[in-house]
Amino acid sequence: MEATQEHNSALSEVLKVGEAIPTDVYARNGLLLLKKGHYILNEAQRERLVSMGTPHAGNNLPPVERDIGKISNDFSPFEEMQYATRHLDYILGAGLAVQGFEVRVRALADRLAMMTEHAPDGMLASLLLVPLKNYSSAHSIHVGIILSVLSRRLALDSEVRNSLISAALTMNIAIAGLMDGMHHQSAPLTDIQRSLVDGHPLLSSAILRELGIADELWHLLVQTHHEKWDGQGYPYGLSRENIESLSHLLHLSDITAAKLAPRSYRTALKPNTALAQIFLETDITYDPQYTQLLVKELGIYPPGCFVRLANDEMGVVLNRRERANEPCIAVLRGSDGVPFNKPQLREANMAPYRIVACIDQKEIGIRPQYLAKLWQRNAATLTRLN
Repeated sequence: MEATQEHNSALSEVLKVGEAIPTDVYARNGLLLLKKGHYILNEAQRERLVSMGTPHAGNNLPPVERDIGKISNDFSPFEEMQYATRHLDYILGAGLAVQGFEVRVRALADRLAMMTEHAPDGMLASLLLVPLKNYSSAHSIHVGIILSVLSRRLALDSEVRNSLISAALTMNIAIAGLMDGMHHQSAPLTDIQRSLVDGHPLLSSAILRELGIADELWHLLVQTHHEKWDGQGYPYGLSRENIESLSHLLHLSDITAAKLAPRSYRTALKPNTALAQIFLETDITYDPQYTQLLVKELGIYPPGCFVRLANDEMGVVLNRRERANEPCIAVLRGSDGVPFNKPQLREANMAPYRIVACIDQKEIGIRPQYLAKLWQRNAATLTRLN
C-alpha cells in the first residue's frame, strides 16, 4: 500500500495537463501505458495514469514477479492489446538490457492467457480492430491470443501452455526490426532479406539462450515454427511425422495471424476468406485436428469482423455462438444505411439476420476505435431487437 501511494505521489508530481510527460509510465504489472514525450490532454487522463501507473525513466522496466494481475471493472480488451504490444515491443527491442527477461515474457504470456479466458471475444476483436503500429510485436501478440483461445480446448498443462505462448512472443526476436520494415514492402524479398528470414528460427533461439532461457520446449518451438507438413519448411525441412505437434499449432496460428493482418500496401484478407484458405489445405498442409479447432474456436466470422446481413443491415460480429457461421452481431447501420444511435443485437441463426458477406471497414464507415466499448466488461450500449 505504501509503495502504491509513493508511486501515485511521484506520478502526480510529474504528470501535468498540456505538457509532455518526462518519463515512460508503466502499469504495475509491467505493461507500458504511455511513452515519454506524449502529452496529457485532460485532467481525466492524468488522473487515470496516476491511479494505474508507476514512473520509470530510461531503459529500466519496473521489477516484476510472475504476477498476471487482476481484471479491473473497466477492463478494455482494446487497451490491453495496445499495452501488451507496447510492452513486448520494448522487451524485444531492449533484449539484454531488460532485467528478468524470462520472467517478463512468461508473465506477459500468462496475462494474455488470462485476458483471453476472461474475454475471448473481446481479445479476438482487438486482434482485428486495433490498428497496427510496430508489426513484429503486434503480430506476436496476435499469435499469442490465437494460441490462448485454441489451447484452452486442448487441456494443456499450464506450464506447457505458457512455454507455447512465450515461444510465440519471442519467435521473431532475431528479425523484429526487419519484419517492421518488410511490413511496408510490396516488392519481393532481397537475397539478404531472404537469408535473414531463413536463419531467424535458429538465431532467435540462440539469442534466447543468451538471455537465459533454458526451457527446451520453448527453444524447440522457436526453432521449428516454420517447419511445414510438405517438408518445404525451414530451417530443417522436417517431414510431418518429425514435427512436434505444438510447433505445428504455433505455425498454424502464425499463418492465421499473418493472413488476418493488413499490410501498408494491401488490406487484410477478410476473415472468412483467410480461414477458408486454411481449411482447404486441411490434411495437405495443416493437421485436420487443428484446422477444425481453429474454425470452431474463431468462427467463420470472428468477433471484430464487419458483416452485411440478409436484411441489408451492417454491423460487427460481437460474440461467437455454438455454430461457426451463426454469431451474435452488433448492428451499426440499418437497411437504409442510416446509423443507429445505439448498436442493435442480432442473432445470425435467424433468417433475416443471416450473414451474407464480410465487408470492409470503409464500407461500413465507422472507425474501429469507436467500437472498443462494445467489448468492455461493463458495457451497457446494446439494445436487443431480434
